[in-house]
Amino acid sequence: MTVLRIGEGILCITEIVGIFYFLFMFSEKRDTRKWKDGLLYLFVAVVCGLLICQRITSGLYSRYFMLTCIGISSAIAYLFFKITFWRCFLFVSLYFETVSFFDLLLVYVWKLAVKERDFAENIQLQMSMERVIIMALSRVIFLVIVICMVHSRVTVRKVFIKYKKIFIVFVLLEYIGLYYCDQVFVFMDNRKIDIYFVFFPLLLLFVMVWTISFILYFEKKDEIAAIHIRSDMMGKNYQDMVMLYQQRGAIFHDIKNHLLILYALMDEEEFDKARQYIRKIQEPIKELDQRRYTENCIINSIINDKDKKAKLCGVSLNIKVIGNFMTTIEDIDWCAILANLLDNAIEACEKVPAEERKIEFCLVQINEMIILDISNPYCGTLKLMDGKPHTLKEDKLLHGIGLESVKYAVEKNNGTMEYSFKEHIFRVNIVLLP
Repeated sequence: MTVLRIGEGILCITEIVGIFYFLFMFSEKRDTRKWKDGLLYLFVAVVCGLLICQRITSGLYSRYFMLTCIGISSAIAYLFFKITFWRCFLFVSLYFETVSFFDLLLVYVWKLAVKERDFAENIQLQMSMERVIIMALSRVIFLVIVICMVHSRVTVRKVFIKYKKIFIVFVLLEYIGLYYCDQVFVFMDNRKIDIYFVFFPLLLLFVMVWTISFILYFEKKDEIAAIHIRSDMMGKNYQDMVMLYQQRGAIFHDIKNHLLILYALMDEEEFDKARQYIRKIQEPIKELDQRRYTENCIINSIINDKDKKAKLCGVSLNIKVIGNFMTTIEDIDWCAILANLLDNAIEACEKVPAEERKIEFCLVQINEMIILDISNPYCGTLKLMDGKPHTLKEDKLLHGIGLESVKYAVEKNNGTMEYSFKEHIFRVNIVLLP
């Protein structure tokens, strides 16, 4: 009996630790000070102790204690993690309700298998090997689900935020199902128990499948649209840079011919015609005049093009570039990163007073590592949602594609990207390790 109690206690601790691990993977801690960590561990230990005591005194399942665990865990998560209370409550509710549902379902299935009328009551009120096995099975099943969700946490977080109303409905339905399903622990005729455990699990399964199908359909639809837009934008940026470089190369390639013509005019003392010809060929050269920042022609073309755009918008672009950047990073990735970020910075500067329109651009290569830092002023309120700056634009899909393109190019080149905003200065920092 002592061994079974220890086993049940370990499973109870696993159940509580699991929800806080889940929350930790889907959020950020507010404070890293040791005393805060100690306080969090203390609260988690208290909840573990309460759950162990409940299992010893009240039995395997108590709907009221489940609600108590949801309330306490939600409050602790709200205090110690960077996550809103409603999101804490939804996460925790789904977690505890699903674990309880698995417990009840396994009890009922086992009851049908052994065909013992008092099996459910014995599992609820008495410690036994079967009870520990049922608890272990349900937690292993849910552990697999949690691991899969953590593995795809970026997508899960995005879906959870985007479709939060659907998850609220699912929490309510799951609770209604638990309300009736816990009748398995009450002395009733088998037929009524069968109705509860056939109708409500099927209802929940139908709602879950419909919800997942609905979400996957719209997410896949948005993803396909985003891929097409991103491809068009990256292709356009790349083609613009290539065309600009080709035009510049073509003009300088013709310099030999221009010099021959000028020499002939000067030899024939046609000085007026020579001056006119110089003015004529000078205009396209001025338009394509570029400063050489690196040995990488595409980077030079992008920076010069955006510098010209910034000047037309009354924006001061302070440029600092160190390195030759002859790396394995593809030209199209440079276009995705530099063109999108500089376009966003210039667009943000257009909305601030003229005297504040200033962009700091720093691109440095240190051995194989490349560091990019871009900062610009912005107006209004800016906040991060799902790790990305939240836009107030009407076409949120189109506006988000630029940053998605940057993120894709950064990850492709083993890089990291961080945002920060303080005192109305927005900064993007990127580190690439090609």
